[in-house]
Amino acid sequence: MIDTTILIKDLDENNISSILSKWNEINILKKEIANIEEMLKTKSRNYLKEREWNKYLDNQTNISVSIGVQQRETVDKKKVKEILTPGQFAEVCKISSFEVVRIITPEQRERLKKIVR
Repeated sequence: MIDTTILIKDLDENNISSILSKWNEINILKKEIANIEEMLKTKSRNYLKEREWNKYLDNQTNISVSIGVQQRETVDKKKVKEILTPGQFAEVCKISSFEVVRIITPEQRERLKKIVR
């Protein structure tokens, strides 16, 4: 395992700027790790496809990798609203509320401004 406590080593829990600074550092690392993970998945997929394999179990790491097809089903809400009465639609669609914490970086804020315009 990797010691992740080093990531919050200098965290001042009583200072929101310190908390947000650590959040930003971790968020940047998370994005970099996600890019590396995606690159490794692509390399693994290419490796399997070159050999015309659908799956592989590595005996050294005991990690398996497989290529499969996944389907996603979506419902077109506009079409459903056209078909159903408002009362029927209210019965079918359930709305739940929950609390969410959103932290927006200056880069994300700029990107949002471009989308909203």
